[in-house]
Amino acid sequence: MLGRIFKYTGIGILILGIGGYLAFLYWMGPSPEEILARIEIPPAPILSPEEEQATLFAPPGFRVELVASEPLLAEPVAIDWDDEGRLYVVEMRGYMRDLDGTGEDEPSGRIVVLEDTDRDGRMDTSRVYLDELIMPRAVRVLPEGVLIATPGDLWLCRDPENTGTCAIRERLGDYAMVGNNPEHQENGLLAGIDGWIYNAKSRRRLRLDPNGLIVEHTPDRGQWGLAQDDQGRLYYNHNSGFLYADAIPGSYAMRQAATAAAWSKPGVNLPLTDGEEVHGIRVAPGLNRAYLRGTLRPDGRQRGPTGVSGVAIQRGDQFGPEFQGDAFVPESAGNLVTHFEIHTDGNEIKATHKLYPDDTFGQREFLVSTDERFRPVDAEIGPDGALYVVDMYRGIVQHEEMVSDYLHQYIEDQGLENSGSKGRLWRIVREDRPIHYTPPPLKTLSELLAALDHPNGWVRDRAQRQLVYRSDPETLAPLRVLENFSPIGRAHALWTLSLLGQLDTPTFRAGLRDDQAEVRVTALRALEPMLGEDDPERLELLLRAAQDPNPRVRLQAVLTMGSLPRDARPLDRMLALGQGGDPLLTHAVLSGLDGVESEALETLLEENEERDAREDRAQFLEAVTTAAFTAIRAKPSPATATANLLDRIHDLTQPATRASLISGIAAAQRLPGAGRVALAAPHPLLQQESDETRPIRSHFTWPGDPRPGGARPLSPEEVERFARGAQLYQDVCSSCHGPSGRGILGQAPALVGTPWVRDSDDWLVRIVLGGLTGPIQIDGETWNLNMPSHDDPAVLDDTDIAATLTFLRRSFGHADEPISPETVSRIREATRTRASPWTVTDLLALQGDHRYDRYLGNFGIPLVSMQLQVGRSGTQLSLGLANGPTTELQEMPDGSFQTLDALGLALEFVTDPERTDQPIDGAVLNYQGTRVPLSRQD
Repeated sequence: MLGRIFKYTGIGILILGIGGYLAFLYWMGPSPEEILARIEIPPAPILSPEEEQATLFAPPGFRVELVASEPLLAEPVAIDWDDEGRLYVVEMRGYMRDLDGTGEDEPSGRIVVLEDTDRDGRMDTSRVYLDELIMPRAVRVLPEGVLIATPGDLWLCRDPENTGTCAIRERLGDYAMVGNNPEHQENGLLAGIDGWIYNAKSRRRLRLDPNGLIVEHTPDRGQWGLAQDDQGRLYYNHNSGFLYADAIPGSYAMRQAATAAAWSKPGVNLPLTDGEEVHGIRVAPGLNRAYLRGTLRPDGRQRGPTGVSGVAIQRGDQFGPEFQGDAFVPESAGNLVTHFEIHTDGNEIKATHKLYPDDTFGQREFLVSTDERFRPVDAEIGPDGALYVVDMYRGIVQHEEMVSDYLHQYIEDQGLENSGSKGRLWRIVREDRPIHYTPPPLKTLSELLAALDHPNGWVRDRAQRQLVYRSDPETLAPLRVLENFSPIGRAHALWTLSLLGQLDTPTFRAGLRDDQAEVRVTALRALEPMLGEDDPERLELLLRAAQDPNPRVRLQAVLTMGSLPRDARPLDRMLALGQGGDPLLTHAVLSGLDGVESEALETLLEENEERDAREDRAQFLEAVTTAAFTAIRAKPSPATATANLLDRIHDLTQPATRASLISGIAAAQRLPGAGRVALAAPHPLLQQESDETRPIRSHFTWPGDPRPGGARPLSPEEVERFARGAQLYQDVCSSCHGPSGRGILGQAPALVGTPWVRDSDDWLVRIVLGGLTGPIQIDGETWNLNMPSHDDPAVLDDTDIAATLTFLRRSFGHADEPISPETVSRIREATRTRASPWTVTDLLALQGDHRYDRYLGNFGIPLVSMQLQVGRSGTQLSLGLANGPTTELQEMPDGSFQTLDALGLALEFVTDPERTDQPIDGAVLNYQGTRVPLSRQD
């Protein structure tokens, strides 16, 4: 049930759809208590591999083969092959040995290599490649070596003397650094056809380079497992969602600040299987939330997905052409693997849930089991083109951080706690088609070139990577003769030339003339590393591609235009294409405006004076304004550029145009990372509050602003205190923290936006009176310097300190409560005997005031017996189910809060600026325009 309500974040909470959830709650069916009371729970003894195999049911015409089992391997979670077909297996032996998760921090994990020496399709030897690992989670065999990921570390292993083990281990960088739950940490290491290495539960992609690991930011995608299709489009999932996809490479969205920060990125993170249910063949009382209505079907089987992990896209030929491009997705909680037919129509990707006949239940999934210990946690397509399923084979598959009291008791009652490390690998084979258990040779240049045309994507990918790694000059000439390859081979040839930096104009031209649209798309993407070279013909070919009859080619041409050097981008052409009403084209144009946002906005404003206003033009103008203002806000000193933009709005004569720009600024300020902008002086557009400017008034402030951010006006006494504090700040504080409060490199951190200034009187006054010693993190940077104390009343008395801190609380974009001399006096007296400076640990241990305290508590949803809990940990506000998992919230300039993930859930508290010391009574939950009122329950 939780999976249908909350998803995406590392700790598993995010509103999936408030409207859908409320509708779901009206579903009338048997209560969980009724279902659980009447079903008969079959036993779940530990079965031998042969006994388990008898419980596995594939569709007619397919068979299930055992590839390997204990003692050759144990607790497998990920696999990959080398060129000879040897299988590298990640053993996460520390995962949930018992219900308390005992031993996770012990170095019990391993990478083992399995080999089929007699080539009968079943592994018969096992050796330890690398051991003493803590919770290893991913492996990828590359020509450079074997990539191995553990929480905290990404390793590259080499075996130059062919010892069969990791003889040389090099740490490349960080990996899986966020969170402690292994189900919600970075994983995957998918080697993309574009030369990048992609990860699930991650916001970055990686590339190996002789000078070190190259890292780029990407959209956050998936939870566990990642796959690509023949065009390099990425597919992934979440525990409660079978399948998501990127119709366009998500890296394009990261080029421009506004598109990078936007919650919704057209063409990226597309849900392909919303509303799809699970069709298993075993009752499922062992689900974590089986006690919640709707988790189980009336017959006791699982209703919706809750334990999805891993995905394989069929790129081989063993299943036949009718399965090409289809997705196979394990659901470990349901003891099954699903099948989704994938269809593409232009720039759209669609998935159809493929079900198979069942004598008892009418229909079932592609692979099902009656064994509760069958735990498929990942899937891959092997060198033979068959489907491989990684089976941890265990009773517990839920991490202890999330185990409900119900599941805890169920596991104990059913004897499902771990009783020895086991694990199996299964191969699903289509029986009427041949299978070759030995991969083709990939050693000579001719073998590698021929392999680019191989019907199995695994072979083609390996050949491409080997050709790039070898970087043999003799490779170039045959690669450039595209007509010698099949369409899929031509795409790989173009990528190989691109990754070698050798895609010349004649070959690019040939790629754009190909009769296959996918080859033309690949040619455009593959050209991008060479776009810095001065070649007018390439630009002309690129402009022609924007008129291609195929929508995918047209879209890719626009995306590629954004990769041109700034002064070479055809801005007029791009802006014209962005106004056609196609959200994907609009997003492509916006993502390519990095560095030219202001020029684009001015071009549109000049056009707008000469053309009739249309809704699509107004929306595009708003979007470009959002891009321009987000870029302005990212400048080190945004006040001047912001004032110039406000001047431009003020001078516009058309109300509709003014409204578009104001709406664009408001949209920018709703993006993550937005902060209130402090202007150098009042601006006439904002001084007189009006309906027109009300959406953006709270996002700006200036010296003497009576109500920054909508805060209450200062009293006359506080106004005087503020003025005194402004002078004291310049005299006492600015030499270290800078005149604008943004810190001085190597000397003192910024004060702007820091919770240590804004959040608590008890923190701020203590820091000033007693000093502070590091480490302390400010804006992601760790400071270990010492701030001196200012506790001598002969130098700064209580009134002076209160004045300085009141200035800090109402300057630099802050709109917080001033500090009184009485507060300073109280804290001075309480800390009089303290001799040492404060530390972060000391401050967080205090039970003092915090400006978030009035938000804390339980809030109920109308008509629903469900409560959300607003809590605080240190400086961070959080939202979650009462007594359940939580997710962090980020405060926005308008006083609302947003989740820190890709879905963009907002929480708006109903506050009264005149009663800042009183608990708030209500809030509004805003999910993509659906607004749900909440009321305090405690």
